[in-house]
Amino acid sequence: MINITARGFDLLQGTKDGIESELMRIEKMLPKNASFDVTLSKTKDGYKCDITVVHIGSFIRGEAVAARIEPVIDLAVDDLKRKLRKLKTYFVDKKRKGGIDEIATAFEDFDDDVSMDDFDEVYFDSVDVTRKKTITPNIMTDDEAIVQMEMLGHSFFVYLGIDGETKIIYKRKKGYGVLVCE
Repeated sequence: MINITARGFDLLQGTKDGIESELMRIEKMLPKNASFDVTLSKTKDGYKCDITVVHIGSFIRGEAVAARIEPVIDLAVDDLKRKLRKLKTYFVDKKRKGGIDEIATAFEDFDDDVSMDDFDEVYFDSVDVTRKKTITPNIMTDDEAIVQMEMLGHSFFVYLGIDGETKIIYKRKKGYGVLVCE
C-alpha cells in the first residue's frame, strides 16, 4: 500500500503515478504487508521528499531535498535503496538475524541491480518545541534498536528492552549509549 501526501502544493496525477512506479521496484524487495508513506513538502528552496517503509513496527526512511520535484523523488528512492542494502548486509551477510526475521528472509533474494506513525505539527508557547509525536515503543534488543535508529536516520531511538524497561539508545562520537528510564 502506498500513501502519498503533498504539503504546500497540489500533486499532479502524473507525479503520483511516477512515485508509484518507482516504489513498485522496491516493493518486490519487501514483505507483502509492508506499506509506504510518502510525504512531499514544498520548501523555500524547492521540495523535500520523505519515504517511510512501515512493516510490523519497523521503519526505514529515505529522505531528500532538491530544487525540482522529479529529482527529489529519485534521490529519496535512492536513499531508501541504500538503506535497504545496508539492512540486507546487516541481516543476511553477517547472519545477525534478530527479531525482524521476516524482513531478513525477504532480503535473501535481493538483487542489487533492482533499481511512522502520522504526526501532527503542534505549536506550543516555547519556540524550541515545534512538533509533538506520540509513539508506542516496541519490545526489542539493543542491537535491534540500533538497526531501527540507523534505518530511520535518527540520532536516538526509544524502545522497550527485553526486561520491560523503557530505554533510549543514542549515537555517541564512538559507538552508542543507552539511557534506562526508571
